[in-house]
Amino acid sequence: MDGVDKGRRIVALLAILALVVVVAILSFSDRTAKPMQLNGDMLGQDNTETSVEYRQRASESLENAVVGEEAYSLVTFTQPLSPAEAGELLDGIGRVSAMVMLSAPAMDLPEPIAGETREDVFNRQIALVDAQLSGIGNVRAPGELNGVVVWDIPENVRPLAESPLVYSIETLPPDTAWGSFGVRPVDVE
Repeated sequence: MDGVDKGRRIVALLAILALVVVVAILSFSDRTAKPMQLNGDMLGQDNTETSVEYRQRASESLENAVVGEEAYSLVTFTQPLSPAEAGELLDGIGRVSAMVMLSAPAMDLPEPIAGETREDVFNRQIALVDAQLSGIGNVRAPGELNGVVVWDIPENVRPLAESPLVYSIETLPPDTAWGSFGVRPVDVE
């Protein structure tokens, strides 16, 4: 019996050692040790562009968007909007996928549930950010939105460009998948 138990212990120790070696080797892999680079499209102003150049490029992307094909668009406001103002402006848009506050990363948003408005969703997200910031001095969430990422057909997005509240709208190709693109801040000065 002692020979069998000793053999099992040796096999178990070798299996654990092999597992530790595999984990150690994988920890040095670029796929696990470093954040993955975005290999997709980007919405927002490139650091080499002026505000005027970005606005022109964004306008052309919306103008050239494929009719009838849903696509993601970054809608940047001329000034920060309250959740109520943003909700009212975006009435009629199929989906608001994310919101942008200051230069923070775009924050994913759910769709409103029964009895809720987009304003409620924006307020809930702002309250969540506020809760996450609590305890960091007097830092508070701004309480206003600088822009949103929407998902809809260009025919529904284009009318937003007529609003004095909208600075720019940049649209991605319709085959762009959620999570495969980045969002950079836009300088509206």
